[in-house]
Amino acid sequence: MHYSDPNTRRDGEEVEAPPKLVAALREPPARRVFVPPAVDLFILNAARRHLARHERRKFQFVRPWIAWPALATACLAIVGLVVFTTRRPSSVQTFAREDINHDGRVDILDAFQLARLLQSETKPAAASDVNHDGVVDWRDAEFIAGRAVKLGKGGRS
Repeated sequence: MHYSDPNTRRDGEEVEAPPKLVAALREPPARRVFVPPAVDLFILNAARRHLARHERRKFQFVRPWIAWPALATACLAIVGLVVFTTRRPSSVQTFAREDINHDGRVDILDAFQLARLLQSETKPAAASDVNHDGVVDWRDAEFIAGRAVKLGKGGRS
């Protein structure tokens, strides 16, 4: 028995309630109410089902109507992370060594651009050495022009 419990009655302690209520509770019931055993059993089984349903819910951590949207959101987040971490930023494009003007194609304009750089006072970048001889010169421009006009195998003239 806990003495801090206000519903626990101790010896020598009187009930704190209106006198009419105390008198009614002390009187024995005038007549006994008969409850058929079938009704009593039905109520008992209904109470057990009700309490079992609440017991099952207590251990159900995630409700299904919350789980599906949460799962879909997590999948979208994972897909987004994978897409955005594996994609290169558009500012870091890689071009072929022969693509001097960085337009995404190796064509005669790249050879012309390198020839103009070689004629001017501007020194071409070391990356413009496309034939790998260690010097950026006319042979590199000729190499680019040859590659630009080269036909693939099986092509028509």
